[in-house]
Amino acid sequence: MRRISRITVAGAATASLALALSACGGTSTSGSSESKGDKGLAIAYDVGGKGDQSFNDAAYAGLEQAKKEFDYTTADIEPTEGETDADKQQRLESLAKQGYNPVVGVGYAYATAMKAAAEKYPKTTFGIVDDSTVKADNVADLVFSEEEASYLAGVAAAKSTKNKVVGFVGGVDVPLIHKFQAGFEQGVKDTDPKVKVLSQYLTQTAEEGGFSSPDKGKTAAEGQIEKKADVVYAAAGLSGQGVIEAAAANKVWAIGVDSDQYKQEALAKYKDSILTSA
Repeated sequence: MRRISRITVAGAATASLALALSACGGTSTSGSSESKGDKGLAIAYDVGGKGDQSFNDAAYAGLEQAKKEFDYTTADIEPTEGETDADKQQRLESLAKQGYNPVVGVGYAYATAMKAAAEKYPKTTFGIVDDSTVKADNVADLVFSEEEASYLAGVAAAKSTKNKVVGFVGGVDVPLIHKFQAGFEQGVKDTDPKVKVLSQYLTQTAEEGGFSSPDKGKTAAEGQIEKKADVVYAAAGLSGQGVIEAAAANKVWAIGVDSDQYKQEALAKYKDSILTSA
């Protein structure tokens, strides 16, 4: 198979936004609850953690770029299995107390914890990815137009399918991922109304592993491929690796997400099956 030109890489924006945060972040100076000084940028990962070749790794790329350009002292912390909002809050507060500024929570799951941490550490600038519900002067919302990149992925899928059937695999059935699905389906429809889209979600909640289970992604993709889908787009974090694996095994196309998955070293053996990434 021959890979077409890359359409869009939404994850690249994470690096720019991480850098932009450094400009708006205040420096902790005094007070018993916050460390004096400003160590630099720290991030707390979402489910799946670093190494997902997708969402979290896009954030890590931003961290590394900030470290290189500003000579920051940086920190990044992994999530734990089955953690609570209290666990997330403690993680954010620990970073703020150590003097990191800004502190970024990678994922909408940090919303409740972010609100509480921001109130406790008003001199620290926080950032939260994929959420705009936290209203505070020291919180920056890092949100994207996921449906736009997904629309272009849908155009690519509709132009590439030979069977007139394509698939969408969403990690968790939540409004954020609905945007990926809606954009993809509209892109397919506008390009070729005769193409059928098979859509499926892996889980109802993130706690069930929708963003962190390659085996679930693989099973879902295999089911769609059995129904003649020859292009499958996954918006599922680490679970998307299973979708890409299934596509490669069955010699059909996969469309990556959040990072340019064609260039991810861990996915190198599947790269000839990756059509593009949104």
